[in-house]
Amino acid sequence: MKSLDEYEDDEAGQKERKKEDAITQQNTIQNESSSADSTGSYLIQDSSRMVSSRYKSTGNAPEDDALNRYSRTDRTTYSRYSRDANSSGSSVPSNALEKRIEELERELAKERQENVRLMKMTQDKEEVIGKLKEEIDLLNRDLDDIEDENEQLKQENKTLLKIVGQLTRQNR
Repeated sequence: MKSLDEYEDDEAGQKERKKEDAITQQNTIQNESSSADSTGSYLIQDSSRMVSSRYKSTGNAPEDDALNRYSRTDRTTYSRYSRDANSSGSSVPSNALEKRIEELERELAKERQENVRLMKMTQDKEEVIGKLKEEIDLLNRDLDDIEDENEQLKQENKTLLKIVGQLTRQNR
């Protein structure tokens, strides 16, 4: 027998799923209703919102949660099925959307590769900087040792000059 808390949890889960389905359906309708001319600007705005939500660590808004909860293929499959059921024979905008999505995905993949390359370069340069700092520290210690030795040699030199001066005075 379920407790009252378990019923409330089940009910909350069902409400969350209904909310996610409504958001998905709303997004599908928006995608279908946008014309081929405005496809570019809409996708750029929408994809930037989706990309930025992927990199948020916590505190996602409910619609961002819905986007992240399901894999891309799940969302695409659902979107395609509902689009087929709701389409009135005009597949031109959806083809344009799909091509634009593929283009943006290729761009995103290139950007990610570039990001990985830049991160690797940064890491390599940070390693070089670390090694150079170690080398500078060693050189500074060597310099300190040399300065100490130089000071000691100056003192010895002064002492030797005094002795030589005294010896030359005595020999006169």
